[in-house]
Amino acid sequence: MSLRFCFSVLLLVSVSCFSGCGSSTPSAVDMGGEEGTKVAVLVEELNEVKGDAKKMEPFFVSNPSAADAKKFNTMSFYIKSKPAINGTTATCNVQIEKQDGTPLGDSEWSFEKVADGWKIKSAPFP
Repeated sequence: MSLRFCFSVLLLVSVSCFSGCGSSTPSAVDMGGEEGTKVAVLVEELNEVKGDAKKMEPFFVSNPSAADAKKFNTMSFYIKSKPAINGTTATCNVQIEKQDGTPLGDSEWSFEKVADGWKIKSAPFP
């Protein structure tokens, strides 16, 4: 997992522990529920397999090519907004950075629910 995602999870756990179970304090990470969280985790986990077209296949509706994998491998991806879930489709803004952390911009990605999981339908670059 990426350092940024691990930090977000740690922050969420910390806030939960210190605020108490019955607290009305909003969570540190709001992905809009279970389905939104699944979409966010998919994007975070993509950072772990990018560059390997075979490992990327389960993440996409259409299998990525080796050229796609090579391009993805030059960047990192982070959820920028709460995913908008609409039945079996979803969209959200993804922040894209070069490997050195230089921001490239945001892009709206689309997702499709397949069986019980989500897959990336469209992942354009800025």
